[in-house]
Amino acid sequence: MDAAAPDRIEEDGGLVRTLEAWACGFVLFMLSNALIGPLLDPEQAGGEDMPILRLMWLPVYALILALVLWRAPRLLKFWLPAGILSLLVFWVFASASWSFDPGTTNRRALAAAFTTLFGFYFAASFDGRRMAEILATTFLVLGAGGLLAAIAYPKMGVQHDINAGDWRGLWFEKNQMGAMMVYGALGAMAAILAGTRHRRLFIGAIVLCAFMIVMSKSKTSLMVLLIGLTGSGLLGMMRRGPATAITMVWLGVTVIGGAAIVMWLAPELLFKALGKDPTLTGRTEIWDALMRQSAKAPLTGYGYAVFWRDDSVPALFIRKETGWNVPTAHNGWLDVLAQLGWIGVGLSALVLGLPLLVALFRFDKVRDGYWATLFLVIFLITTFSESFILERNGIAWALACAAATRLLGPALGAARNALPARQRRPREEPPLTWRLAPPDPAPEIWSPAPAFGRRTVSPLAARPTIGAA
Repeated sequence: MDAAAPDRIEEDGGLVRTLEAWACGFVLFMLSNALIGPLLDPEQAGGEDMPILRLMWLPVYALILALVLWRAPRLLKFWLPAGILSLLVFWVFASASWSFDPGTTNRRALAAAFTTLFGFYFAASFDGRRMAEILATTFLVLGAGGLLAAIAYPKMGVQHDINAGDWRGLWFEKNQMGAMMVYGALGAMAAILAGTRHRRLFIGAIVLCAFMIVMSKSKTSLMVLLIGLTGSGLLGMMRRGPATAITMVWLGVTVIGGAAIVMWLAPELLFKALGKDPTLTGRTEIWDALMRQSAKAPLTGYGYAVFWRDDSVPALFIRKETGWNVPTAHNGWLDVLAQLGWIGVGLSALVLGLPLLVALFRFDKVRDGYWATLFLVIFLITTFSESFILERNGIAWALACAAATRLLGPALGAARNALPARQRRPREEPPLTWRLAPPDPAPEIWSPAPAFGRRTVSPLAARPTIGAA
């Protein structure tokens, strides 16, 4: 093999890696459900009355499976998160044996399995910086699309019902857009802290996401955004030394403890700040009725994703008690309880709780700009008001699985480790370094490129390009 062969190998690896990143961006776009609500499913039927909404996911599942098979050797190293996630997915499929509609449970369990599989693959296949860059770039495109829709086509981009004037971008309603923009800002901040060379681009992404949240007038999303950005700053400050770390931990415990006390003693203050009534728009009545129905099948529940069907007897009792057509519990844990029983709740707690416990010791070692830790915190906060746990074809659950995988799996080295050992260039530095990548000290001349594409560097700076796998 001639001297130029290693360069050609890395160029080929970079091209493949770039295409793989674009494929992941496409899957993330689909999981965000952008355009699906306002254009294809304005009545939010969820595919029950529109088979095309089910068929359109088949190519996405095929792409996910192809990506997993392509990176199978690398994914085998993440055996711990794979085993824990498999237990939960197994219980989801097992629930078809006691579901009153096994066909629906099996079909929707397959969708949940592929959503979980993509989250696992996404975190296992890319190092923390690349993963954050892919997330940030995808949501930057989504945010720009939402901005364009709100300005150029307000019939789709702006709500005209009870929330008239609030921006909803490419989604069915404003809260969906708010959640997507929170994920985008968090990904962009993580990319910056992880040492991306596209800092200005991602600072702009944070500003755009924050602007879209303000225009959506989603107070919950704004609060979660502030929590995420503040958490990023606090975790970053903890790296300055033991004294600063202890101070930040004390401050965090004090703030969280104070919020818990306010929530316990005077919840109306928090609800008023968020623009909600103390019953969370009648959700507490739903929860009381749901607990009574769940007590009839406490261990196993009624089967995955069938509890709220129109022909569901326990759901009919709840709707009769509350006096309106309740679609979900608006609480992820209670929905899991109704579908999979306390066993399902326990497995879900293991999937989400164990990584968060591990994060106390590893939040800096996974080198992802603290994305996994902060996303899990935000996800757990939202599960008490939204049914995101085991959400099929939904980006929130996919990213939660990715965060759990990153925290429980091995800390990945530089992107070069994705190449077979015989194709790697020798290097003097060890493959794992426990610090953020510093800004480039050497002057470079480069042409703009996508966040996860290749970078063109002049001969003035003989440095490797981003595209290498």
